[in-house]
Amino acid sequence: MRAPRVTPAAALFVCLLLCIRSSLCGGLLGANIVCARGLTERQRAMCHAAPAAVATLGNGLSMAYAECRAQLAGRRWNCSGVGDDPRVGHVLPLATREAAFTYAITAAGVTHALSEACARGDLPACACTTKRRRYTGTAEQFEWEGCGDASFGARFARRFLDARELEADARSAMNLHNNRVGRKVVKEMVRNECKCHGVSGSCAVRTCWKTLLPFRAVGAALKERLRRAKHVVAEHDFRGLHSRAVSMRHPRLVVRRTGKPPRKSELVFLQKSPQYCEPDAAIGSHGTHGRHCNRTSKGEDGCETLCCGRGYNTVQLVQESKCRCQFHWCCSVSCDTCITKTELHVCN
Repeated sequence: MRAPRVTPAAALFVCLLLCIRSSLCGGLLGANIVCARGLTERQRAMCHAAPAAVATLGNGLSMAYAECRAQLAGRRWNCSGVGDDPRVGHVLPLATREAAFTYAITAAGVTHALSEACARGDLPACACTTKRRRYTGTAEQFEWEGCGDASFGARFARRFLDARELEADARSAMNLHNNRVGRKVVKEMVRNECKCHGVSGSCAVRTCWKTLLPFRAVGAALKERLRRAKHVVAEHDFRGLHSRAVSMRHPRLVVRRTGKPPRKSELVFLQKSPQYCEPDAAIGSHGTHGRHCNRTSKGEDGCETLCCGRGYNTVQLVQESKCRCQFHWCCSVSCDTCITKTELHVCN
């Protein structure tokens, strides 16, 4: 079984999480912590050239990890531990569909955070046209404002995150593909918003801008792609005298059943997922013992599925709270005490 690879990303996450937790990310001191060590040469150059952008990148990682847990809360593998250990970050030992999701949502989080910061004008390195005008006809005029698209965020995320995939192997090819999917989803979810200007409510001039959807929508879109992720294999294409040059590139990924390249919008994985029923650090599993399940659900969060057939315990909870409160002139409030009884089902 392949052990987790120690890449330049590991030290990067150590520095990023230290920066986030010490509230230094907004200043030069935070940027210096991030840029101190553990980066590739290309990442280090970007770090020193755009420290504010790299600090925002750390915020994007934190947002992505939280969204990963929110989207997969009812599954056996629910993102537990992802981002908690700075030495690992979101690098899972196995090249499973869960690993594909973590890379995609991390790239999406970084892209989203950088794009929002760019739109707010918080990043000196973000170059965009603050105002441009175009016409679609003689009677209608548009004025475009702001930097709400995700071009800068996607470009910076690609250059920075992809730079850590130094090995020309199948796992790196998979990671790069899923990084691209995450960036692509954010870019596709940019929307146009407009406001009309004119006499008596007319729309002679419309001011329009591009805006990002909330990251929750991005997470939901990636969760749907997780369900439809493609099992792929790697093909090494060696061609005569050019074999050495070709071998230095990442191998080509093709869908296992069809032999066709996966679509650019599809998540891909190399290994089938384990059951994730029992704790096993070698596969990145925290197990499902002690997890809360839904007794009436037939889905992934149902007790039969989530508890892996081990059964579950039912815990009765009794809570007291103030209710039916009334204000009396002047000046007091009287409330009744209401008792609420609930049941929790916990996996054995």
